Amino acid sequence: MSGHRNPYGLALQEALRALTLTLVPILLISILSWSFAGSRNGQLGDAVHGGAWIWLAAHKVLLHLSLPPGDIAGLLWFTPLGFLIFPIVVLRGACKRMAKESSNYRGGLTLLSTTYGALLGVVALISATHAVRPNPLSAFFAGLLLTLIAALSLQAPHLIKAKGELSRIVKSSLLNIAGLLLISFILFLVATIMNFSQMLNLYAVLRAGFVGTLLITAVMLLAVPNAVVMTMAYVSGAGFAVGSGTLFSPFSVNSAEIPALPILAGLPAQTSAITHALPALLLAWSIFTGYRSVESGLDLKVRVRDGALHGVIALFTLTLLNLLAGGSLLGGRLSAIGASYWRIALFGGPILIIGGALGALLVGLFNRSHRA
Repeated sequence: MSGHRNPYGLALQEALRALTLTLVPILLISILSWSFAGSRNGQLGDAVHGGAWIWLAAHKVLLHLSLPPGDIAGLLWFTPLGFLIFPIVVLRGACKRMAKESSNYRGGLTLLSTTYGALLGVVALISATHAVRPNPLSAFFAGLLLTLIAALSLQAPHLIKAKGELSRIVKSSLLNIAGLLLISFILFLVATIMNFSQMLNLYAVLRAGFVGTLLITAVMLLAVPNAVVMTMAYVSGAGFAVGSGTLFSPFSVNSAEIPALPILAGLPAQTSAITHALPALLLAWSIFTGYRSVESGLDLKVRVRDGALHGVIALFTLTLLNLLAGGSLLGGRLSAIGASYWRIALFGGPILIIGGALGALLVGLFNRSHRA
């Protein structure tokens, strides 16, 4: 049976399985929370709607809000990346079974992604109310994107073992992003530890009680990947926003009014020579990974082209990560959370692309010096 099952029937089965494994637990938790809280101030339908909205938000689906008082328009398009991991893991399992059992993996994968996206769209339509209106088109494309990410993650071991020019370029690009991710995590961790007392003060300001503090801490932990990805944009020179009119970059800080969230305790208050040097550090790292992206036997133009392509892939990956990490949190002052894509292209683009090309150029220079 392995490798000979109908790909389209299997794709529909896996899409429904993924829907069940991701949606049903959230609905059960929402209903149980509603029942323990008491039903005098709401109906069971409210709990079901709430669970569906949480499920959609966990897939990075855009929610249109009408906030009281006066039905003020708002948007919710911010998802802690820790939530996003759950559907990706489930979809990865679906893709893995498709690869093992399907007779046409590519055709089945296409149907799996479109079916799962369509199911997200249907739930978005069914769960819509006057106060919360999920965007069905956003839901459909979220299903496509997450399935693609899950399928690509499944191919990672094969990519590591693969040989060839393109494989070498992609692997060096991922090495570039992995190094940037590690640097950003260390910076975020150090900044948080150095401002630990400030974080405790923010907890005190919230006055959420014991259970509320536990819930806030859980959400903050799930949002740590978002903070690390935004730090990646910071290191690239692009910076990021934590609300409209704010900017935190190595060259300027405009804090304006920011929310009192403990995870923001380590935000930089000013720039310094150290912050100014961070993009230069990324440039040096890009030169190193660009050097590893090409082989010495290639023509000069081909080497420079491959090194620049290595930077383009790294730039695309950085932009995609920030797309997933940022968004809008209810609108108003928090309508802009995360990095600006044009700033990533303006600041990070030249560093990654030129750095990759320079690294590829050095391959020939070092070989000449060795021959001399």
